[in-house]
Amino acid sequence: MNDGSPGSETLLSSIDQLLRMLSIKQVDLEGICIILGPGSFTSLRVSLAVAQAMGLALNIPVYGIDNLRLIAATVPHYPHPIKVIQNAYKGEFYTATYSFSENSVTILEEMKMIRPQDFYENLKENDLILGNAVEKMLTMEYDLDSRKVKWNNDFHREVSGISVIEYFKNQEAQPPSDVPLEPIYIRLSDAEINYKSQFGQS
Repeated sequence: MNDGSPGSETLLSSIDQLLRMLSIKQVDLEGICIILGPGSFTSLRVSLAVAQAMGLALNIPVYGIDNLRLIAATVPHYPHPIKVIQNAYKGEFYTATYSFSENSVTILEEMKMIRPQDFYENLKENDLILGNAVEKMLTMEYDLDSRKVKWNNDFHREVSGISVIEYFKNQEAQPPSDVPLEPIYIRLSDAEINYKSQFGQS
């Protein structure tokens, strides 16, 4: 439903349009699934605020998940670590390491920021690399074959609204996320950095 306009301006109207297209009333919704990040500071705040407001107004649960875990969940039964890297720009990646067993994703290394060179040097044989930063590494001419790893950057590994829903449908019943939902920020936004440098405080 992306028409090129800023998502913060069209999110509510897009939700309304989608529900009308599907002949679903808001009161018939049973839950809301949403990505917590990492991502754009503004878009995360807007989307989480809308999801929480709808959840409270409709008295339905809200389920939050990080997008790196969703990407890892697209490869079930891989016997070695799954390393997900997303382009965080400014010469860095978001990364986390997971394992997939017994139909669930387990985190092995917590989410963090990393420079491409450091990520490359920490790779181990049979690691599987997923995420949109795989293409970035290949463009930067990192020799992944020499590290004896596997990678996949198929478009269907990217996170979408459908993948969020699929993830929660395939999980055992779980409690909703705590409200207010906490967005995942790995680094300070430019606004916070500028504020701190201008006023000497965060």
